[in-house]
Amino acid sequence: MTDYAKLYDDLTNGTLDAATFRHADHIGVAHQALTRAGFFDAVTTVANGIAAAAQRAGADGKFNATITFAYMSLIAERMARMPKMSTQDFIAANPDLASGQAVRRLYSAGRMTSDTARDIALLPDLAL
Repeated sequence: MTDYAKLYDDLTNGTLDAATFRHADHIGVAHQALTRAGFFDAVTTVANGIAAAAQRAGADGKFNATITFAYMSLIAERMARMPKMSTQDFIAANPDLASGQAVRRLYSAGRMTSDTARDIALLPDLAL
């Protein structure tokens, strides 16, 4: 079982290994951050930590502000509807987050992966 609390600590202290950081780990770390802090502080912590990990791995262009903000927003919204759920249970209860469908259905591919989307959290351009 993945220790998301440890991954969160690794993210915040600058020791997160981007090479082994999977998509589900992003969700788990976001859940941990949102459990520990208010929304905007959690977003800042996760965004800065992921960007720093990507930079340490030599993948400066990999961080995407739009995807990060979209996931943080969706996770926070769902956490409000599913209070006090463990990180493992939260991930299991939200397979569309783990599969990536939750965010992909909101954005056209060109918008979500554009250079602008990497730097600025763009609003969705597809209707629900």
